[in-house]
Amino acid sequence: MTLEAGSAAHETADWLFSISDGRGLPIIDGLVAVENYDRSGRPPEEVAIMEKAQSYGARAVFFEAERNGRAPVPQAFIFDANDGLDDAHFAELHKRLWSWGGVPLVYRAVPGSIQLFRCAHEPDFAGQGDVPVCRPIRTLLIGAKIAEQDVWWDAARIQNGTIWDDPGACKLMLSAQKAAHRTLVEEVRALAKQLTQQELLAPRLRRRLLILSLLIAYLEERSVLLPADFGKASEGASRFFEVLGDGAALVRLLEALEERFNGHVFRLTDEERAALAASTELTRYARLVEGYEDSTGQLSLWRLYSFRDLPVELISNIYQLFVKDASSSIYTPPALVRLMLEETLSWDRLDALMAGDGVILDPACGSGVFLVEAYRRLVLHWRWRHDWERPGIDDLRPLLQRVHGIDLEDGAVELAAFSLCLSLCDALQPEEIRSSVKLFPPLADVTLHHSCFFDAKANGLITAPVAVIVGNPPFESSLTTDGAKRSYSAYIKEHGALADKQLAYLFLQDAMEMLAPKGVLAMVEPAGFLYNQHTLPLRRTFFARWRVREILDFVSVRGLFKKGEADPKIVVVIAEADKPAPDSRLLHAVFRRNGRATAEQGFDIDYYDLHWLKNDDAERSRDVWRANLLGGSRVHDLIERLRGYPTLKEFAAKRDWDFGEGYIAGLKGISRPADHLIGKPLLPTSALSENGLDTIFLDTVPDRPIKDTKTARRFTPPFLLIKEHENLHHGLWNGHYLTYKHEIVGLAAPKADLPQLAAIETWLEREGTVLRAYVAGISARLFTQRATAILSADIFALPYPEDEDLDLSQNERIIAEDIIAHQRDFIRLGTAAPVMRVAPAEALDAFDEVFTNQINAVYSRKPLRAVEFQHWSGTICKAYAFGDGSVDWSGADELRNRLDDLLYERRGSGLTVTRITRLYDKGFVFLLKPDRHRFWTRSIALRDGDDVLADLRTQGF
Repeated sequence: MTLEAGSAAHETADWLFSISDGRGLPIIDGLVAVENYDRSGRPPEEVAIMEKAQSYGARAVFFEAERNGRAPVPQAFIFDANDGLDDAHFAELHKRLWSWGGVPLVYRAVPGSIQLFRCAHEPDFAGQGDVPVCRPIRTLLIGAKIAEQDVWWDAARIQNGTIWDDPGACKLMLSAQKAAHRTLVEEVRALAKQLTQQELLAPRLRRRLLILSLLIAYLEERSVLLPADFGKASEGASRFFEVLGDGAALVRLLEALEERFNGHVFRLTDEERAALAASTELTRYARLVEGYEDSTGQLSLWRLYSFRDLPVELISNIYQLFVKDASSSIYTPPALVRLMLEETLSWDRLDALMAGDGVILDPACGSGVFLVEAYRRLVLHWRWRHDWERPGIDDLRPLLQRVHGIDLEDGAVELAAFSLCLSLCDALQPEEIRSSVKLFPPLADVTLHHSCFFDAKANGLITAPVAVIVGNPPFESSLTTDGAKRSYSAYIKEHGALADKQLAYLFLQDAMEMLAPKGVLAMVEPAGFLYNQHTLPLRRTFFARWRVREILDFVSVRGLFKKGEADPKIVVVIAEADKPAPDSRLLHAVFRRNGRATAEQGFDIDYYDLHWLKNDDAERSRDVWRANLLGGSRVHDLIERLRGYPTLKEFAAKRDWDFGEGYIAGLKGISRPADHLIGKPLLPTSALSENGLDTIFLDTVPDRPIKDTKTARRFTPPFLLIKEHENLHHGLWNGHYLTYKHEIVGLAAPKADLPQLAAIETWLEREGTVLRAYVAGISARLFTQRATAILSADIFALPYPEDEDLDLSQNERIIAEDIIAHQRDFIRLGTAAPVMRVAPAEALDAFDEVFTNQINAVYSRKPLRAVEFQHWSGTICKAYAFGDGSVDWSGADELRNRLDDLLYERRGSGLTVTRITRLYDKGFVFLLKPDRHRFWTRSIALRDGDDVLADLRTQGF
């Protein structure tokens, strides 16, 4: 798409045109020139990206601006067509950048226009045949008018990060499913399936050859393996695929590589050697592997991707496809791996690690994705502390001894060894690898162990002090090994039953015990660790025993990774092997589903989703986690207060009503007598909706097995029905006998109690908003297990004081109304929720009213009032004045630059914290925040009011 009309482009895109017309690189915060880049004092992550940009020939890198000394995240590489690359060569470069995936955007300045290429979406360079084509996703001609939705040309939006608040920009520029990282995994999965269907070679050998094909493709494209290496194995061969189809030649090649590289990476067993030499299927195998096309049928698998540019952690994720148990086969997004390692392996902690003899351990390492990232950080740290020298082989090998892994899965150790050996290669230049002898050290049974983790712990398999543990253990509600059973027995003897017999919880407990004093752990856990109603004893034990530093909560982020066909909701527990101090606090960070997270580019977190908790509160409270998911401390206070009232269940029990769910259909052979059900009228569950009961089209209970029949009294009117749905759909029935199923709760009363049933129905209607908000705050099912379904226990826990007076303040009702209007959808939909659109004028007016009321309740002598505000690129600056006065916006651009510098705080390359800036100036208060409605709701106005009041008290007012 090319823009060709208008004359307003230079308002936002002049920074790009200044490159194309020869004026040079403009001075913009976050735009860093590659030439003459000074590494002194810069974050190691930034230096690594700048070196990468230089290797690709980029003119500059655009970072979201650095904040408070934290590493910035690269958003774009900028190229200048005058530097010599024609369209054909740039198409090849685009393929390489797409395969790497390190930046989502690439800008290319050409005479008279700017081209924009995407690197985190589908391969736009893919054309007919194997030749890439130069195909920008957008082109901006000089003098063109930029549409408001074309935010990718706006330097301010890139610099402050609000480009990714725009759903249109995210949809066009980001796609995890179409980007190289996911598509290669899926293409290799499809190829492996096709090879299996063809029944070519024995399963283990078939798998091993495919893994070796990926590894050799990487080495071949990096010019580590040259045509001569293949020619030595088979006369006239210059490529791997010319050797793969010849069994004897393939054996010679792999034996030569094993001799050269060592580490058992290329080693063949006697059985494999004999099978290859005698195989008549290798030619077909090689032809199928080499000729495999991607799912679009355009480029072959080996031509679509640039293997020399693929991140090693991606290849490690591909290897994960080949574990034996498909249900535990996990694609862990690199962004999640990076975030966890950044939180546990800070540069200061790495200093301490390298000063001692501590090691990093993944207790369920699989193919080694966490170990690969840990090793990368170790190498980067070494370079940082050695003035950015390139480490040699003798420097890199000892660093490999610092990463250890354990896995029960057959073949996982082999795959992890592959991954780590690739990481070693990745840190070396091709000529260094070619000249090396016995490059790979043996890792199996040295640092990588095929064992049950619990046995490894009991037997002291890891002899070095474990300073860091990181990983993603199996999520299974069963004890799968004898070691796990022994550990479980020891746990229940000391602490009592373990919720759900969840293996991941047992991993967490035992891993903490393996840490050296002051060591740190980051472990993925089921969301039930926070939200399951049965895990409170587990949390109390854990929080009392260990210093929990952070809980990273990803309940709102759907599809973060897959375990088999499931989409489990997760949290990450970060804890230190130390007793918590009496005044300890922990951070509960609630991540939301936004464009960057969905595309696996990184994670953003808002100021309003950072919740600091006292350790005692985290240990005791059952509601605080869900309250934070819905908004924070004011939500928690509301829930706790409502819990103090008598419940609907207590009211019904006091009157001896029959209450509970409807009947449950059974399976074949599981049934009980059900004469009171079979053939009787049946209310379809869907007939109870926001419109109440719809009894026009009733069903009949079929003559089939029924597991839980209930009693006839349950279905005898009058009764009040309430659906197990977040909106508490309800209806009163006083007609004929009527049955219903277990997704509906009924309260059946004597006819004399019909007025009480009617009163409850009226109460549900009148206080529906508050009651639905309450259910959102207590339900163990909603959000974490089901999108909108709740439990019968949630309905029975509804507060119902006999005088029907909840005594709610106006502010409490605002909290409840915002939960229903905004928060529930925000948890489910993230960026796609209505509250993530630009804040409308009426929302800003409502915000002003609540915010000023909060302040004026304390400072009434000179009431605070809203005055004129400014709306800049992705941000709104609201101004308020005490008493009379107006804001002079004549210097608005200067103020904008000053405020923009405060808007986003960087906490590592995987995590962005959106800061809410409050400025005070001579009787004026300024609030600078992103322009999405989410930041300007009435409940947020209450929190902003609390913060401003605290600031004013601190300043002595």
